Amino acid sequence: MYIKRAIEVYQTTASTTTPTIDSIIQLLNEMSSLLSETQATTERVANPNVSEPLKKLQYVLFELMGVVDHRSEEGKRLVLQYVVINQSLLTVQLHKHYELLPEIREQIDQLAEAWSEARRNQRRERFTTNGL
Repeated sequence: MYIKRAIEVYQTTASTTTPTIDSIIQLLNEMSSLLSETQATTERVANPNVSEPLKKLQYVLFELMGVVDHRSEEGKRLVLQYVVINQSLLTVQLHKHYELLPEIREQIDQLAEAWSEARRNQRRERFTTNGL
């Protein structure tokens, strides 16, 4: 009983204290995994039903769009990239162009790497002083 409550408290605390950049990286990595699973399904099954995973991916993209600073040039470019990925997901879903899945995954992986690099730079700036 106490263990379940402790796990709930931990999960709530972890989700409310995790920096936004870490959450974004985690979401992008989970998207990549889901794309990989979806691609494997399309290769294994003759007429796969991948609408649910694609909807989940779109939902995450919309969540990511919501945390972007739309006023900055970088933010506008990032939103545009998310829109392009969403368009590709729609093409896969509506026209069964499963061959686009590896390209979409590559774009997601590149975004995750870019965010990881930004996190490294942010931490380096935070913990580096000019006086030393």
